[in-house]
Amino acid sequence: MNKKYYIGHFLKDFNDGGQSRNNAFRQYFVSNNTLAPLIYSKKTIIRFGYLLNVLRIIIFSRGNEIFIHQGTFLVIFPLPVLRFNCIRKTVFLLTQRLANRNKVTIEINDLPYEQAKDLELFVDENYKTVQDKLYSINNAKYIFASHEMGKYVKSKFYLDYNVIINGSNAVQDFSESFVLDECFASEKMKYIYAGGLNKGRQIEDLISIFNCREDILILIGEWGEWLKNYNLSKNIYYLGKFEEKYAHYLASKCDIGIIPYDENRFYYNICYPTKASFYITAGIPFLSTPLKELQNVFGQTGIAYFVTFKKWESFIENFDKSDLKTVKEKIKKEKSKFYWKELLENYFKNEFIE
Repeated sequence: MNKKYYIGHFLKDFNDGGQSRNNAFRQYFVSNNTLAPLIYSKKTIIRFGYLLNVLRIIIFSRGNEIFIHQGTFLVIFPLPVLRFNCIRKTVFLLTQRLANRNKVTIEINDLPYEQAKDLELFVDENYKTVQDKLYSINNAKYIFASHEMGKYVKSKFYLDYNVIINGSNAVQDFSESFVLDECFASEKMKYIYAGGLNKGRQIEDLISIFNCREDILILIGEWGEWLKNYNLSKNIYYLGKFEEKYAHYLASKCDIGIIPYDENRFYYNICYPTKASFYITAGIPFLSTPLKELQNVFGQTGIAYFVTFKKWESFIENFDKSDLKTVKEKIKKEKSKFYWKELLENYFKNEFIE
């Protein structure tokens, strides 16, 4: 009987969108009795043992179904190792052989090279070499986290691909376990930004828009320690980082989620931010800059607002709160479409898992 393998990893100490996606896929596959070999350990010798087991599958597997994340591929074969031409050639010869002998699906959550280049991060040219090789595997199927990302790669490589956007889960109730911060008790409009709070993610510009307004801005997420020393006005609250389930509960107590990504950046337009599904499944609409991928998905739904960042201040100032009730009723009817369970089952019921 053919075997089904899920080759993925989940790092518990990280709460970014990529790890949330990996965890959703892992839970789905494990619940469907798919073999899921361990991949990562902080202990080198254990990690080496895991590597040997995965190499055994890659070398000897025949007639099986194999699902692997791009990120996991780079955990198994780290970029510093793939810099060496002889090793890189061997790895991709084995990967092509695996695809020739099995049904292989490669999941692509992001494009590290394009992301780094467009967001002015450190650009490692080896990423491009590895990506180009990975997207050129004959007989493999690909799953992208956004339609625009798939189109972009398709324009450069001939590949067979589908799309599973980033999802989220139903909100869990923590009302008996935690006392909410005072800002959640206010009757004023509550906007929330949930995600990475690194400087340079338009966070400073976002703060300037809300500075000294009546409306409340709540900031939660990692890498926001610098905000403790920032002169925030009384209507702006930095609450720190939380475990994803509790952050989701906090979002459900707000009115509008925020996605302030620069609409002029190429990468932001082709990716599907996890925040979108996070807010919708929390039962609230989101305010976003007019990003192409998000407009593809939400443009005609009436459950999201797309406004160029230059006009956010005007939008917030003139927003009619009475509109929220109607929008939230629409979200109640639509939000299940963005649950991980539904997204994954709709795709895999006819693919990979029988």
